[in-house]
Amino acid sequence: MGAVVQSLQQLTGCNYFFYYGTTIFQAVGMEDSYLTSIVLGVVNFASTFAALWTVERFEHRRCLLFGSAAMAVCFVVFASTGVTELYPNGHDQATSKVADNIMIVFTYLFIFFFATTWAPIPFVVVAESYPLLIKNRAMAIAVGANWMWGFAIGFCTPFVTSTINFYYGFIFFGYLIFSILYVFFFVCETKGLLLEKVTEMYEEGAVPWTSTT
Repeated sequence: MGAVVQSLQQLTGCNYFFYYGTTIFQAVGMEDSYLTSIVLGVVNFASTFAALWTVERFEHRRCLLFGSAAMAVCFVVFASTGVTELYPNGHDQATSKVADNIMIVFTYLFIFFFATTWAPIPFVVVAESYPLLIKNRAMAIAVGANWMWGFAIGFCTPFVTSTINFYYGFIFFGYLIFSILYVFFFVCETKGLLLEKVTEMYEEGAVPWTSTT
């Protein structure tokens, strides 16, 4: 569970924007793509403060489910706009400026929803789920899965986007839909529970969508 949740954090598509934000904004016609990418970083940084409140205030499962749904909407709008308005015809359409703005706005919205949900909460879920006997090894495997997928996405993105361009967004949309199903069926709520209670909960075969704190 921990490895899958950590993998899904990368498969949300966050690093598609973080690693290649400047390239993406150039592709949508921004004259100063570096400034727009800096704004993206500012949005991510500012949203982190909201994430501190989110983690303490709301149940982790609900935050992950909401974050996946919100990011899925952002990605489907982003990818659909890019495919229908910009690709493969470039910026020769009258609506391209509107399309550029739509894609940039939904990129910022995506980063906000990611920073307040899937950025911090997978680490919290992993930290709260394992008994002390295996905690260090289990967390190492889970976080290792995160970095493995981070490398894979960073390495493969230029090759994939050169072939399918903005259709790439629909791949991440699919993973986000999968993350909703996975969290709903396999991730138990651990907020406010002692480690011993979490261990008992899993040993008793708790059903995630009926478990409460």
